[in-house]
Amino acid sequence: MKYRLLILSFIFLLPTLHLSAKSYKVENQSQYKEKVKDLLPGDTLILANGIWNNCQLVFKGNGEKGKYIYLAAETPGKVTLEGTSCLRLSGQWLHISGLVFIKGFTPKKTIIDFRTSSKDNAYNCVLTNCVIDKYNQLAKDSTDHWIEVWGKKNTIEYCYFGGKTNGGTTLVVWPNDSSSTNNDHHIYRNYFAYRPVLGVNGGETIRIGTSQVCTNSSASIVEGNYFERCNGEIEIISNKSGDNKYLNNTFYECEGCLTLRHGNRATVSGNWFIGNEVKGTGGVRVINEGHLIYNNFFYKLRGDNFLSSLAIMNGIPNTPANGYLQIKNVVVSNNTFYDCAFPWAFCVGFGERNRIARPEGVLLLNNLIYSPKTSELIKKFDNSDGIKMDNNLLIGSSGVSKEEGTVTGKAFEAKVWNLEMAYTNLKAKKLPYVKFDILGQLRGVTVIGAFQDKDEKPLVELATSKNCGPTWYKP
Repeated sequence: MKYRLLILSFIFLLPTLHLSAKSYKVENQSQYKEKVKDLLPGDTLILANGIWNNCQLVFKGNGEKGKYIYLAAETPGKVTLEGTSCLRLSGQWLHISGLVFIKGFTPKKTIIDFRTSSKDNAYNCVLTNCVIDKYNQLAKDSTDHWIEVWGKKNTIEYCYFGGKTNGGTTLVVWPNDSSSTNNDHHIYRNYFAYRPVLGVNGGETIRIGTSQVCTNSSASIVEGNYFERCNGEIEIISNKSGDNKYLNNTFYECEGCLTLRHGNRATVSGNWFIGNEVKGTGGVRVINEGHLIYNNFFYKLRGDNFLSSLAIMNGIPNTPANGYLQIKNVVVSNNTFYDCAFPWAFCVGFGERNRIARPEGVLLLNNLIYSPKTSELIKKFDNSDGIKMDNNLLIGSSGVSKEEGTVTGKAFEAKVWNLEMAYTNLKAKKLPYVKFDILGQLRGVTVIGAFQDKDEKPLVELATSKNCGPTWYKP
């Protein structure tokens, strides 16, 4: 009987033998390859401080919810992957942190790839506090992507990506098939630093989808990131799939715009487009259907036409998916445009490439334009009957606009985070999803514009260079 109890006790103890997480420190690639294949949920593989030259790391494993398998630098920022290095990962519940890619370029088409083969993607994985800085191909026309995200429910947070000079998008999400659609990826609190003008197409900072899969739903979230002088091309972010959300990001002196290029039902809310009078700084360019654009602040932008603070495009009749689809059923509400040179542009592109399909069912509601140095607040390139305005306050160099769909009243100036802003006490018409303002304050009696009033205390932190990216890395 005692012997039987001992056997049963041992059987019950077996699962707990694997519960004690282990930590392994490796000094070189050979040790890495030996240890990485034996990792269990909760285990940590530590890369020793120093230069890891010409490393093509593969990180595969299956952690568990609440028990990641970790790949970490011995000291964050002290492990540099140089020369021809890259990282590929696949499996579940993997966590990578503290790595720096500098002084080299990837031997693949990607530096960090969330898959190890066409069939092996990453799920519920985290890339955090990592750096890619000027890790460029030798030839400017050699194309690569710094990050490719496959699978579902992956997070990229508090990373720094800066100085990409060659062709290719900095970060790409691929919602190509059932293994990667409706993915709920979260791109959060990253610092996307300076990217010089590429001079050709293909210099986006973020692209979600492609024209070939633009009808697929990606449902990715780009939230609270800081984009600083991301000038690679006209599209800072290129939306090319459905149901994505762009929330509370800061675009600082970026010579480009957030472009809803393909795909439907995007949400653009709580973003700060800070131009500081820099030439070519834009806001949001709108194409396709079903978008909600609200609670955004457009500040001293100087882009025009395609790069206007709000550019609503004409489409092309019978266009393929990779063309310019007609804009339909878009709502632009409760935004504030402060001292912008070209606040609104309607039917942009008319006369080029047969762009004659005018927007339909577009509503501009409860918006505030305060640009007292601007004479032309709305630039119309074609008949804009399909764009309806309602309850907007527009103030330009000639005073308050009395165009149809506007109201008369006053705007008041104040400051928030050392930026000038304008607000008004004119009552807004309510929309069910505009419950808070751009600062996170619950709206009581909703007013026109992004800000509820001048005395609000921000409840949403503005994304800046200080609170995005690794705290230990500043270029």
